[in-house]
Amino acid sequence: MPQTVRPPMPSTPGPLNWMALAAFALSVLGTLVPPAALGGVVCGHLARRQIRQRHESGDSWALAGLILGYLLILLSLAGLLLFGGFVATMFAITAFF
Repeated sequence: MPQTVRPPMPSTPGPLNWMALAAFALSVLGTLVPPAALGGVVCGHLARRQIRQRHESGDSWALAGLILGYLLILLSLAGLLLFGGFVATMFAITAFF
């Protein structure tokens, strides 16, 4: 059975990509300030591309920032829809009285 030849992996990881760390920090900040989660998502995507191109470390930070950022955006949108539904229901109920 022929074996495939793989290029050698670098023995030491490259320097830390600081945008990946910023993506995680912005996503965590998004728990208090929801628009910051959007910045975490943008920085996370940019950081992952830079990490692949420059062979840097920090992909796990970027991925965690992306997951947390998307989750917070989804929860914020669900909260807005839920709040809008409550407001619409209250106006509909008060219209009958």
